[in-house]
Amino acid sequence: MQSSLKKPPALSSPDKIQLTLSYLLKAVMVFTIMVCFIRFNFFLAFTGLLIFVFSSLPAIIERTFRITLPVEVDLLLTIFIFAHFVLGEFANYYNRIWWWDLLLHTSSGILIGMVGFVIIYFFLFTSRVTANPALVSLFSVTFSLAAATLWEIFEFLMDQLFGFNMQKSGFNDTMADLIVAFLGASVVGIGVYRYLTNDEDGLIKRTINRFILFNLRLKDRRLRRKRLKRARRQKV
Repeated sequence: MQSSLKKPPALSSPDKIQLTLSYLLKAVMVFTIMVCFIRFNFFLAFTGLLIFVFSSLPAIIERTFRITLPVEVDLLLTIFIFAHFVLGEFANYYNRIWWWDLLLHTSSGILIGMVGFVIIYFFLFTSRVTANPALVSLFSVTFSLAAATLWEIFEFLMDQLFGFNMQKSGFNDTMADLIVAFLGASVVGIGVYRYLTNDEDGLIKRTINRFILFNLRLKDRRLRRKRLKRARRQKV
């Protein structure tokens, strides 16, 4: 009984499919990193390792804040990283398709904005903090924009210290990336505000409902486990 209580809530069939797809994409990324090492392309290998660590963001958030993100968030994050590293860098889509970089920065603004909202919503839902919808929406946008800024700083440092060409056209590339990331994050910010004020149906509501349901079930299992341990200590 104790071992079963330690397991997270059972995943549905669609969730299992999404999780399997996420693992497959990550396996392809690991294989690509190995190929980069074999070809002595240490820049791509190092970048791939760094990005692969970023793909563990859902696990880091769960350990740090005890928040379990929906499976869709993990899959979308993995797809984004796969599109950036395997397709963009390794397959050279960034040079072959002019709008590839803008597409990924826009989608990253949306995705990271969603992650920021889920984090702050968890604290609102558990009554750890209080905030009005406008501030929650602003946090989602700034959280995403901060992540985009850190990535641009990383690209700048790589170019300056090691002579890479991650920024391509320099200042223009940086500003274009930040602008489209801001636009993507703003889409989430508007959706968050409309959801918190009007409870409108849409992607935000579906994601939050699944997030709440899964974390409530997970919290219930944790409480049951604590009660079981307390009961056993009392018996001893």
